[in-house]
Amino acid sequence: MKKVAALLFVALVTIAMLFAAGAKEPAATEKITMSIPEINADSDLACQMLVKFGELVEERSNGRIEVNVFGSGQLGGEADTMEMLRLGTVSIIRINPANLANRGIKIPEYTALGLPFLFQSVQGGLDFLYSDYGRSLGDLVLEKSDGTIRSLYNYICTPARNMFTKKLAKTLPDFKKLKIRSETSDIKIDMINCWASATPLAFSEIYTSLSTGVLDGCENTLSGMRNNNWYEQVKYVLETEHVVGSSVFLMNEALWNKLTKAEQEMLTASLKEACDWFQAETEKQIAENKVFLTGKGVTFTPCTDKQAWLDSCAALYAKYASNVRPDFISTIQSYK
Repeated sequence: MKKVAALLFVALVTIAMLFAAGAKEPAATEKITMSIPEINADSDLACQMLVKFGELVEERSNGRIEVNVFGSGQLGGEADTMEMLRLGTVSIIRINPANLANRGIKIPEYTALGLPFLFQSVQGGLDFLYSDYGRSLGDLVLEKSDGTIRSLYNYICTPARNMFTKKLAKTLPDFKKLKIRSETSDIKIDMINCWASATPLAFSEIYTSLSTGVLDGCENTLSGMRNNNWYEQVKYVLETEHVVGSSVFLMNEALWNKLTKAEQEMLTASLKEACDWFQAETEKQIAENKVFLTGKGVTFTPCTDKQAWLDSCAALYAKYASNVRPDFISTIQSYK
């Protein structure tokens, strides 16, 4: 009986060792090339941040991982790059979580992050995204993408967005007949329609559409206005500060699994370092951008009817916050 028990023990140990051998980490020998698209210009901080991230990864992987960043929308728009991420032809993308539902990853709370006047500040947004609550939302990405895409659990928040117009518009009624560019996700289209006539267009089409009269204006950060030269077409900024934007970073799951555990940890740590750099540099640029744009003839007008802008979004909140967790809105707004 003892002999049988011993033989069974040996057999179990052998099977366990075989499973362990099969679960070995990938060998860190084959060179890996990563491609990262970015819709903003090469001069934009978002693009510079990705370049910095790539430099850190290349250095810390001793050259095993090469990172190529393609700025200025070289690889296409958001819909294109999201599909490329699924296929593995690009490696990592930065995307507004509110746009994910339109790209096949439906997480109601991420969609609701596109609601205006939700984040109370840039720091409040970051504190929420890096909280346990925020991480629990990131956990859903792999499941909702059918196992093809994962969250890298790193985030950036951009300064509040404002309204840019070709002619002076100072109050909400002034916007009712204006054609304002919106992002192409449903929530962004609906948001602009609360205030104006939404014209959904790809980011790369904004400048030309402003110059040809397809658009009467657009909305974005002051960095967006400066780095994409929209100030040549729009000369008025109404400081609505309607959205503090956020970005999540997503990676192709098959490529992630080619990295060793140490490389995975290094990659996420490098991304966090690059994100922290972005936030610090962004803070410095806020005042600089306003001085630069004023020098280019742009007029800034404070928004004096902000409550009217918020009140006009009641139906938007009802539509996009109806199926989120009960504590979602109150939790976010508790981060100041």
